[in-house]
Amino acid sequence: MAKSTTSEKVPKAMQAKFDSITAMTDEFAAQHLHDEYATLIRQATAALCRKRPSPLKSGRDRSWACGLSHAIGMVNFLFDSSQTPHISASDLYAWFGVGSSTGQGKSKQVRDMLDMGQLDPDWCLPSKLGDNPLAWMISVNGMILDARSAPPEVQEQLAAAGIIPYAPSTTEAAAPALPKSQKPKSVIQRSGDALYILEVDLVEGPVTESFAKKNPRIMRIVLIKGEQSLQDLHQILFEAFDREEEHMYDFQVGGAGPDDPDCQRYGLAAVSSLDYAGDVAQTTLNDLNLEKGEIFGYTFDFGDNWWHVIEVREVRKKAPKGDYPQITSRTGNSPPQYADFD
Repeated sequence: MAKSTTSEKVPKAMQAKFDSITAMTDEFAAQHLHDEYATLIRQATAALCRKRPSPLKSGRDRSWACGLSHAIGMVNFLFDSSQTPHISASDLYAWFGVGSSTGQGKSKQVRDMLDMGQLDPDWCLPSKLGDNPLAWMISVNGMILDARSAPPEVQEQLAAAGIIPYAPSTTEAAAPALPKSQKPKSVIQRSGDALYILEVDLVEGPVTESFAKKNPRIMRIVLIKGEQSLQDLHQILFEAFDREEEHMYDFQVGGAGPDDPDCQRYGLAAVSSLDYAGDVAQTTLNDLNLEKGEIFGYTFDFGDNWWHVIEVREVRKKAPKGDYPQITSRTGNSPPQYADFD
C-alpha cells in the first residue's frame, strides 16, 4: 500500500532539526545520488520529526543523516554495484564522517521505526515502482493477485484508495507479468509443511589464503519449509553468513554453476535486467521440485560474487512445530563482507 502521505511538513519545534539533517542529506544526494533519493530521504526525515516524541531529538544530526540515507539506500539496493546510482556503505559512512557501527545502528532504528523493508513500495524510488511487484500485490478473498492484471476501472478505484501507486493501464502500458517458475515435466506434489534440510557451503568469494587456511570449510545447515520462498531462504542465509549490507542475489537451479546458460535463475526480477525464470519473492522451495541429494547455487553480491553451493540433505513430509527458516549448525567463520581480513 502506498504511503498515506508524502508530506515534508514537520512540527515547528522540529523545523530546525529537519533543516539541519536534510541540508546534509540533500548535499549527499546531489553529489552521489539524484533528486528521487533526496526527496525520499527528506520524507523519511519528516516522518521521524512527526513522531511523538521524535527520536531525532537525541543523537547527532550527522548520525541521523547518515542513518536515514543508508536506510533508504538499503530499500533500493543502493550498495549493489549493478545498480545506478550506487555507492558502497563504507563510502557513505565516510562521507558523513560516521563510524560503520553507528551508521548501521541508526539505519536499523530508522527502518524499524518506519517499518521499512527491501523493495518496500512505501519507500521505493518512484522510477522503480512500475517494476516493483510488491507495489501491485492485492488481496482478493484471501488470494494474492497482481493489480496490473485488473480491469482499468478497478485499477483506478485501487489507486484512488491509495492501495496501489497509480492505475498503470491509464498512465502507461501495463507491466508484463513475471515469468512463472519453470518446472520439470514430472512435478513432485508436497505440502507447504514439507521440511527441507539444506547444507550450504561458501565455496567462492574474495577470501584471503590465510583466512581460508584457518577456515577450510564455511558451512551452515538450514531448515526451511516448502511453502517458504527463496526470498525467505536468502534472508536466513544473510543471517547465517553474518552479512551486514544487502546486495543483489540470485539462485541457480540445474546446470554446472552460476555462469551455465542451462541453469534456471531466480532473482529480484524487479531490480534486475536479467531474464529470470522466476522472482524470489514468488517462488517457493516446493516450486523448485528438488529431491534429496540435488544441488543448487546461490550468489550474493554481483560485485564480489560470493557463491554458495546448497545440497538438499533431506526432504521430510512435515516440519515439526517451530519457527522457520532456522539455522541448526555452523562450521567455520564467515569472512567479513567488506573489511580486509586475515
